[in-house]
Amino acid sequence: MRLGEKIKRRRKEIGMTQIDLAEGICTQAMVSRLEKQKVRPSRDLMEKLADRMDTPMSYFYGEDSLETRHSQVSQLCKMIRQHLDRREYDSVAYLVETNHELVARSVGEDKLFFEWIKGLLYTHRDGDYDKALKHLIAIEEGTKKGELRVEIIDSIGNQYQRKQEYNKAEEYYQKGFESFSEWMGHEKKAKLLLNYSLCLSKQGKYRDSLEKVLQGLELLIENNTLFLLGDFFYQKGLCLEHLDQSHQAVESYKKAAFVFEIQQNERFITMANLAIDELEEAEVEN
Repeated sequence: MRLGEKIKRRRKEIGMTQIDLAEGICTQAMVSRLEKQKVRPSRDLMEKLADRMDTPMSYFYGEDSLETRHSQVSQLCKMIRQHLDRREYDSVAYLVETNHELVARSVGEDKLFFEWIKGLLYTHRDGDYDKALKHLIAIEEGTKKGELRVEIIDSIGNQYQRKQEYNKAEEYYQKGFESFSEWMGHEKKAKLLLNYSLCLSKQGKYRDSLEKVLQGLELLIENNTLFLLGDFFYQKGLCLEHLDQSHQAVESYKKAAFVFEIQQNERFITMANLAIDELEEAEVEN
């Protein structure tokens, strides 16, 4: 059975019209043309249609097709990123290890993504900063300009920061900024800004650090997202505390705690509340 016939059969099985299937994805005319085999869908379009019909790509292409493997890799990358955002590196390692065949068969940017993850695991699972740094520098040189390259550059900066080689770290963070483009996602920019700010504050450059924090907060507010918002408010509180702005620091820590509560991040809720208690106790004593 041809692809167009499979789309039509599955759509009718679940009681969808062409308009229902197309809504928010493409035009009804496009669905009609696909079903009549007059046009071949892009991989991205087919994944969206398959998701709308709650049907695996293997139904349309077969278990071992290139399209099906790409869909599986995309889902794996998505799950890994979700755990990365929560700093759950054991879960990341588990996903990589249990999908080693899929990872091994990945190509292009997907392959580079998994190489980046390997570098992160050298640090967060194995504690081998030197090995991680060497690996990340090697893959950065072979990565085309884009969001993944910025993430790799950011990770290299983080490795230098862990080694307390702050000048080297700043060089890479600045290199990341120079790679920014208008089309680049705000999350990648926010991560780089936060890590740059952390690097500056570790050197006692609290005014410069605060400047990066304010840039990050502006970016997140513009994009109406909670992503790293608590981290930025916490870092703002830290900078203000060291700049002897205790009252403003407490307000920032409180905002951080509020965001962490929404995200159910117990560890960071505790950190923010401890910072608040210490400052408030100091104010009472004074």
